[in-house]
Amino acid sequence: MARDAEGYNTDLVRVAVTGTIYTADTGTDIPPAGKPADMQKWTPLGAFTDDGVEHNFEEDTEEVKSWGRGTVRVIVKGRTLTLKLSALESSPDVLGTFYGAVPTVDKVARSVTLDIQPNVARPKSAYLFEWRDGDDKTWRMFIPKGQVSEVESPKFSGGDAVSWGMTLQALGSGDSLAQWQITDPDFYAEVAPPPEIKE
Repeated sequence: MARDAEGYNTDLVRVAVTGTIYTADTGTDIPPAGKPADMQKWTPLGAFTDDGVEHNFEEDTEEVKSWGRGTVRVIVKGRTLTLKLSALESSPDVLGTFYGAVPTVDKVARSVTLDIQPNVARPKSAYLFEWRDGDDKTWRMFIPKGQVSEVESPKFSGGDAVSWGMTLQALGSGDSLAQWQITDPDFYAEVAPPPEIKE
């Protein structure tokens, strides 16, 4: 749908119907556009609460003021990008990400130990946030290097599912803080050059 007389294109209204976040070692590349994430490289953090994923983006700015003319320029000194989620799956990958700990397996007792240290240098990871609006509209945010920067206290009760709330912060890698990969025909149509008219 082209833009109407008032400049609107309602075909670009999106709803994040489904989605998840994947983790991988730093240095892992984003999957090719239109291709699913390689499960040998990317590990999903599973299902989230119905709050979904909250994307926060802030800029640290400084105003340049001129004598008698007010603000003449705004300088961006830094940017902060985070993804906030509450994971519903109590899986080894979720708990390992939440606590910054590596699960240890006891084959004899058939149990797993997660040793929570008093101090921890949280591991850095690559993150891939993927959400879909239908089968042909996939939006991916790729964070080449990130780290858990904040966690929320889980609640254990008989009336609610246990959830593991955490905030993933992009740390930047080279010139890239994060990258959107958008495979969406309506979005593509807005950006792509018009077809050449052959005479």
